[in-house]
Amino acid sequence: MNNSTKTSKLTRYFEVVGTIDGTREVLFGSFVRADCIGEIDAEIESWRADGYRNVTIVSRETTDAPDLKVYAESIVTSHELFMQQAPSFNFELSEAQILARALNVGFVALITGQDDLYLINKNYGEAVK
Repeated sequence: MNNSTKTSKLTRYFEVVGTIDGTREVLFGSFVRADCIGEIDAEIESWRADGYRNVTIVSRETTDAPDLKVYAESIVTSHELFMQQAPSFNFELSEAQILARALNVGFVALITGQDDLYLINKNYGEAVK
């Protein structure tokens, strides 16, 4: 079974880009913005030494879906989301209500091509730089 899917629905994908010799290049990419932040923290000095400038994170929409094995730690079903988050709501919200709220505020995003799999936004609640 192929763990990567393409559909007509769009998923957000993040890329670390930098400029070298007047050309903008993609240095790293992930469906999880926190991964890009970690990559910048780990590699920024090396990229600067190589001549890259203006290193930043950009996002784009894609019909590609996250690989289920690569992103396993960031993927939940609606039931797993409920089990994780119900205590935060004093068990007063149903599974469907928690899922709707999580989707609405950007805490999770539906993985394209999957019926009940959601990618957790590890940066939820952080201000975008």
